[in-house]
Amino acid sequence: MIRDGSERAVPQAPGPLTVAQVVRSDGFAGVERYICQVSNGLAARGHRVVVIGGDPTRMRSELVGGVDHLAATTVARTARALVARRGVDVVHAHMTAAETAAWLAHPVQRVPIVATRHFADDRGSSAPARLVARVVARSIAVDIAISRFVADTVTGPSVLIPNGVPDRQQAPLAAPTVVMLQRLTEEKAPELGLEAWARSGLAARHWRLVVAGRGDRLDSLVAAADRLGVTGSVEFAGLVADTDGLLAGSSIVLATAPREPFGLSVVEAMAHGVPVVAAAGGAHLETVATAGMLFPAGDAAAAARALVELASSRTRRLEVGAALRRRQQTHYSLGDHVTRLEQVYAEVTSGLPVSPG
Repeated sequence: MIRDGSERAVPQAPGPLTVAQVVRSDGFAGVERYICQVSNGLAARGHRVVVIGGDPTRMRSELVGGVDHLAATTVARTARALVARRGVDVVHAHMTAAETAAWLAHPVQRVPIVATRHFADDRGSSAPARLVARVVARSIAVDIAISRFVADTVTGPSVLIPNGVPDRQQAPLAAPTVVMLQRLTEEKAPELGLEAWARSGLAARHWRLVVAGRGDRLDSLVAAADRLGVTGSVEFAGLVADTDGLLAGSSIVLATAPREPFGLSVVEAMAHGVPVVAAAGGAHLETVATAGMLFPAGDAAAAARALVELASSRTRRLEVGAALRRRQQTHYSLGDHVTRLEQVYAEVTSGLPVSPG
């Protein structure tokens, strides 16, 4: 047994583990990017990792050579991939469909299932789905919440382990570029970002807005840019493979989601020392907090004022960016996150109750 800084006992990890990171997906967004980063971190520490799910091309390009990847586009295929993978010590499932696949494979695998709650919602989007989710949840050894906001919102107990990202060099913050890096869906409120951009008047000062991401709001956003008269200063970049390059070459990140469960792209921006203008809601209150520039959720005018303040002074951008970068390194480092996951894996494989985060 070893003890962490809070003096609670945790078991020494029983040598290298074989961990299956599972998501039922053929896409690549924040959850899949998180899985790749964690899997690479675990592999670097000597654990054997197999990733099931996610866009095969993107996942393979993000994963290090020692991490296996299997495609999984349906729950049944995901479950079959798990059953066929012998010698797994822990199954780590991400989102409800992957949890269901892990439950289906459990009678054969018979290993602990760890589930990360990536969203501030209860499992299941319909009454039948919620019924199945309640049955599935009985086989889960521990739920991990990625933020206090998620932990306080979902039903049932969870262990708080905030996500982490790799440390990066300070970005120069010299380019006249604002970035929105998020899914273009209703819950992210991307239209508010375009309205704030139009109100800021920064296009007249030769700044530009890059909207990176895909989603069902894309067409309405293109129409909104035209209606607001900012089409010439807005670039809809779609999915960007090199998000680190995009962030390192930007000077401000705008995050408009009013109930953000965590905001991986926001914390990645913090790692680059890029100042963040974010809606004061959800996990932004934990991640950005007072180090960045929060505006009342839904208030485009306040968001515009924050953009103008940062765009008007590189000194101010560097000041805010440096504070956010220090905050990321202190509270949201990938190394600390992987260490905490190792502790959870060690506890569940030892049959011990998992200590709270």
